[in-house]
Amino acid sequence: MGAIKIYGVSQSSGLERRLYIEQAGDSVVLMISDHVGNVERERILVKTDGLLATVTDRPPGGVTIEGRFPPNGAKKLLDVEIRRNEVLLKVRVEAESVWDVAVGLDDFQDALEKAIG
Repeated sequence: MGAIKIYGVSQSSGLERRLYIEQAGDSVVLMISDHVGNVERERILVKTDGLLATVTDRPPGGVTIEGRFPPNGAKKLLDVEIRRNEVLLKVRVEAESVWDVAVGLDDFQDALEKAIG
């Protein structure tokens, strides 16, 4: 199965974005792109278990999950915060620039389920 696509919006810039989710073994690849022009902004590989636990437990204030640039590249961080029915995802490399997207919680859960099969 290919990547699952979800439409969202950047909380920092207001730009329409797309989030792609694709299974990669015991992990998932999350890719953020601009809707206009389909410019890829960020990509991160994270363990499925950590991401699922975050969505299920919904810790207040969110969590940071360690990941990598796929397949075995530089360390990256994924900040995940669930606000009512919205999931805010921010991908960053320590103090460097942040790319973000906010998507519907139901859409995110459905896409994650389909991606990991």
